[in-house]
Amino acid sequence: MIDLALPQRMRAAVYNGPHDISLKEVETPRVGAADILIQVTTCGICGSDVHSYKTGLYVQRGQIMGHEFMGQVVAVGEDVKGIGLGDRVTGFSAGVCGRCRACDDGEHILCADLFENSTGYGRPGAFADYVRIENAAPGVNVHRLPDHLPDVIAATVEPVSIGITAVAKSGVKRGDKVVVLGGGMIGNACLQAARRVGAEAVLVEVSPRRLALAEESGADGVFDARTGDALEWVMDRFGVSRYHFGRGGSADVVFEAAGNPITIRQSLEMVRPGGTICIVGLPEEAAPIDTTKIVHKLPTIIGSLGGDFTQAIAALAAEEIRTAHLVSHQFPLEESRKAFDTQLDALDSFKVMIHG
Repeated sequence: MIDLALPQRMRAAVYNGPHDISLKEVETPRVGAADILIQVTTCGICGSDVHSYKTGLYVQRGQIMGHEFMGQVVAVGEDVKGIGLGDRVTGFSAGVCGRCRACDDGEHILCADLFENSTGYGRPGAFADYVRIENAAPGVNVHRLPDHLPDVIAATVEPVSIGITAVAKSGVKRGDKVVVLGGGMIGNACLQAARRVGAEAVLVEVSPRRLALAEESGADGVFDARTGDALEWVMDRFGVSRYHFGRGGSADVVFEAAGNPITIRQSLEMVRPGGTICIVGLPEEAAPIDTTKIVHKLPTIIGSLGGDFTQAIAALAAEEIRTAHLVSHQFPLEESRKAFDTQLDALDSFKVMIHG
């Protein structure tokens, strides 16, 4: 193994239970022949991290969370090719079983073992001094970063990749009318990714801060859902479509990024007959929906999970998608609990970063 002088112990923000994260000293991860070790520079708090912090969803006590990170390679296993000491990288380690139907079909994102073996979920994450990427493979689970890409922007590669992939899966093309419901980090990424391919994209939100950031991100229109009927606004903006026994919006594609039962129902009202609904939000409660609209409007309804890091890095490096203005707060690792509590306040925060 090739490495720099590494300490035996490191600091990590450890999940102890709902609303309880504390800084602890733990063993520095050991690097196997196929692994690399990254000294974490910056790691963003994801919406799923917030769900975990509030409820324990996705994680167990003792978990080190954090998967939106970047840092510098400080140890390289002897079997690893194409990665060197000092490389600035981001990545995401996800272990799959290799035996199930999803793995056989190449749909690894559907493997039931994925999250149990992923960075920040089952495996130790990046709210720590160091994070290990197992079975490191350039362009697969570890990605080099351009020298000119600032650290805080590099730490947004993962959420940006989700937006880019959602737009690609939804088939958004130039001239399409797109509605994004929810203006958090993923919704904003969907908005910018849709505009990147030439769509007319608008965003619906209730947070003044998120609405302002959507405008700064280039939204073709924004609507504050506290001030009126979002469906009426979408119909005024994009036109009215008629379908069997009803009328509704004319959006070609609707991205549901709020994870809210209300916006999930609204997506069925706003999409045109034969259009596409892409669900990227993570609701904390089940959403009852009017299935008659599915029958009569025949929309394509898909979910989207995970993303293309290579495309996200390219888009950020070329400033086709911008995220520097979305970073609202930055905290040192020892203030991780304060960072999470700040991220909980959706009215005052947006993307909160934790620095190693």
